[in-house]
Formats: sequence, C-alpha cells, structure tokens
Amino acid sequence: MAIRITSQMTSNLMLTNMNKNLSNIYSTYEQITSGKKITSVGQNPIDGTKIMKYNKQLDQLDDWSKNIQSAKDELNQSYDTLGLIQENMQRINELAIQAANSYNSQESMQAIRDEVEQRTLTIQQLANTKYQDKYIFSGSNTDTMPYSLDEDLNVTYSGTSQDGNWERNIEISEGVTMPLNVNGQAIFGDENGGIFATLKELNDALANPDMDIKAISDCITPIQNGIKDITSAQAVMTSRVQRLDATSTINDEVSIGLTEMKSNLEDTDLAEAATQLMMYQTALQASLQAGASIMQQTTLLNYI
Repeated sequence: MAIRITSQMTSNLMLTNMNKNLSNIYSTYEQITSGKKITSVGQNPIDGTKIMKYNKQLDQLDDWSKNIQSAKDELNQSYDTLGLIQENMQRINELAIQAANSYNSQESMQAIRDEVEQRTLTIQQLANTKYQDKYIFSGSNTDTMPYSLDEDLNVTYSGTSQDGNWERNIEISEGVTMPLNVNGQAIFGDENGGIFATLKELNDALANPDMDIKAISDCITPIQNGIKDITSAQAVMTSRVQRLDATSTINDEVSIGLTEMKSNLEDTDLAEAATQLMMYQTALQASLQAGASIMQQTTLLNYI
C-alpha cells in the first residue's frame, strides 16, 4: 500500500535535516575556535577517557618537575653554604698552622685568636642556614635551629640525631624518592666531637697565656679532617643533583610523548575542520533551497 506523504511530514524531514546541518556547523565552528575536537567525555567516551588519563599523568609529571627543581635549589644552596664553611675552615687551618709553627708575639696570638673566634661564629651562622624557612642542616627537625654556641663557644646540637630518622625525602618519579638533606651532626659534630668541638679546643688553646703550642697543633689534623668531611658531603650533593638532572630529562621525554598522544586525540586539525565547515554550510544551503522548491506555498519562517 502506498504511503501518502503529507506536507507536515516533508516539513518535519526538512527541519530534521536543517537542525542536523546546523548542529554540525556549530560543532565544527566550536572545534575551530577552541582548538579542541573533544571538550567533554560525552562527545567521545573512548578518546575522552584516554585524554583524562593523559591529563592525570601530565599533572603528576608536573608535580615531579616542581619537586625536582625544589630539591635542586635546596641542594645547591646546601652545597654553596658548605663551600663558605670550607673557606672559613681553610683559613682557620692556616691560622692554626701559623700559631703552632712559628714564633708569635702576644699581640699576634691575640689577633689569631680573635679571627679564629669570629670565623667560628660565622661557621655557626652558616650551619644554621635556612631554605624556605627550614633549617637545612637540622635533619628532619627543620623548625629547630641546629647549632647554638654559648659565650665560651660550647656547642649544643638540637637537630635530628644521625642515628635517628633525619632524612627528608621527596618523590621525583614513579616510586622513586630522593633525600634532600645531609646530616648536620655527621658533618659538624656535636657536644662530644666534630668541627665545633675542635674549634672550641683551638680557641681555648689560643687563649692560654702559656701558649700551649702542642694543644694548638693537636687541633690541626681534626680541622683538616673536618674540611675533608665537608668535601665528601659536597660530593654527595653533586651526585644527587646529577641524578635529579637525569630524572628530569626522562620525565620531560615522557611528558613530550604523552602531550603528543593527547594532542592527536584532542587537538583540532584546522585545515580539515575548515573543509568540513564549508561542506556543512553547503549542505545547509542545499537543504534550504530544496525545501523552498518543495514547499512552494510555505516560507522558511513557517518551517521554523
């Protein structure tokens, strides 16, 4: 049996086709203006889910990148601070050798003692250096100043013990962490020994009116050992920065790969989209012309 095509059916079909073409035009125009083929998961659930996964991975890589930069900044500051301490220790070593190996007047010994004392106080200040309001040589107890000296240069160490949980670690890639700090107590010592205890002994020996040359000489080797400990700590920091640089390079390569895969799914091919837009516009124009021909007695305004 033949189906009678009414004007209403024709009108509805024309409206459906026009709305489809208008929707295609709007969608393609949005892709061109936004630069994105997919702006919501609902547009393409499979590719949209992949894009969300890539975004999450890229966010994680960005967090690791920030961690790496922060770690490098702290390690570099620690390295530079140790370099300044080492310079002061080298000068104290020279002064101790001068005081022990040559005749010095009382005035000369007093000048040596004054300089050694001032450099000891400078080393204490440097050992209490902060990075982002955290004491870098205080172990995990970063809110507490690690080293204090009384008026007689007796030292008190208040940081985390080298036998305790002193490391501060930061994540730099999947399942990989890096220590930010070295142990201040291992480098500078405490009340029982180390750099500050040796400097206390040297200051006391220089203050002795009897000029105890042997006591001064006995401080030279521990001072030189302290300089070696600082150099060793700097070597550790250098190796960590190198590892951070290598990890950063790997993370950057992964980030580039993920960004490219995300772009392939998400970014608009402008040339292709422009061609599609012209095609949809042509289709809309053709449908309007066809409708005008079929519905001779009806205007486009009646359809809408």
